[in-house]
This record gives sequence, structure tokens and C-alpha cells, in this order.
Amino acid sequence: MLRGEIRPAKDCGDAELCAMYRLMEEFYDGTDEAVFRRDFAEKDFCLSLYAEDGSLAGFTTQKILAVDVDGRRVEGVFSGDTIIHRKYWGDQTLFKVWADFWFRYAGAKKEFYWFLICKGYKTYRMLPVFFKHFYPDCRRETPSFEKSIMDAYGSFLYPGEYNPFTGVIEYRADKDRLRQGVADIGERELKNRDIAFFAEKNPGYLRGNDLACLARIDRENLRPHAAEFLFS
Repeated sequence: MLRGEIRPAKDCGDAELCAMYRLMEEFYDGTDEAVFRRDFAEKDFCLSLYAEDGSLAGFTTQKILAVDVDGRRVEGVFSGDTIIHRKYWGDQTLFKVWADFWFRYAGAKKEFYWFLICKGYKTYRMLPVFFKHFYPDCRRETPSFEKSIMDAYGSFLYPGEYNPFTGVIEYRADKDRLRQGVADIGERELKNRDIAFFAEKNPGYLRGNDLACLARIDRENLRPHAAEFLFS
């Protein structure tokens, strides 16, 4: 059973940052500790997962972000580096802790979004599992306003690398990428329409490219089974 907690990123000590980077190295190629630490320093919160023996089992970093869309201020949370140790794949503690924190946070806002980038299909799959409406989605076209939000945060965070025509962050330099065996897409995976759609939208995922995604954080946007699971 995993235990999870969210706290300000600045409260994470050097020992925990070292443990996070070791976990990144285990599942990603092309990592760079200096880049990892610089990215971490820019985040506002960190959600850490711990095994029963107290060892780090996973984490995700979070940044509160506001972008201008046609003169309208749009707020949300951007998820950065995210990884769960292989032994705990399938465990939903991370999303339950994440949801408890951010859905309460979003409750004080008129509207609040999840700005998400997906390097692998397992991250993308969280969207159709939990949300009624998210983008991009194989079931529907992305509305123009939501597309403008993704373009705004993608261009703000990754100027010169975010491609608004594809919705993909196409990195100019070498980028960390998932190791073989972590989120491979084969014939079995492609039978799932969401995974097949992800592979089509982000054909450079093996090189570490990220697909920009969006979901409104609102309980009304949760699938019934997801709301029951997360908040019962």
C-alpha cells in the first residue's frame, strides 16, 4: 500500500531530490540531473509516493500556471516529471492524492484546468479513464477555445518547440525519453482506440516528444465511476 502526500516543492530536501532522480534514471534514457533539478526548482508543488518501508515509489511535480487566451485569463496546474516505480504500476494512489488536492483547489476558482503533456500512452490513458471531456480525444474534435488554451500554455512553456499544428512539443535538443519496455506500443496496445490515437497524434514519442493535453478540473467533468472511486 502506497502513501502519498503533496507539499511545496521548496520543502523537498536534497536526499529526496537524489532519490527522485535515481528513479528517473531507472525508467528514462537521456536524463540530465542538472536539467532535472532546474525544472524541479521551477515547480510549486511535488506529490511524492512512499512504499511501506518509507522508500520513494514515485512522484509528480506541479506548477500553477495562468495564460492569456483572447484577452481572458485561464488558470490551471501543469504536471511536469511523473514516474511510478514498476512494482506499483496499476496503483491509483497518485491520482487519488492528486485529485483530492487539486479538485479542492479548483473549487475556489471559476474554472481551472489540468495542463498535461504526455510522453507515453500510460499518462495519456488517465484522461479517458477519469474524465468525460478532455483534449485531444479520438471521440470528438477539440473546440476552438480549448485548442487556444493548449496553444497558449504550450507556446508559453516551450517556445520554439511547441507545434500548434500538431499539438506536439518537438524538442530541438536531445530529450529524456522512456526506456524500452516502460510504455512500448505494440499490436496489442494498438487495439485500444485511445492508445492508437495517442500513437497517431504523437508519432515521435519514442524520441521523447510530448503531446499537449487538457482537461477541466471539475467534478462534473469526472466519469461517474471515477468520482465514486476518488471521493467515496
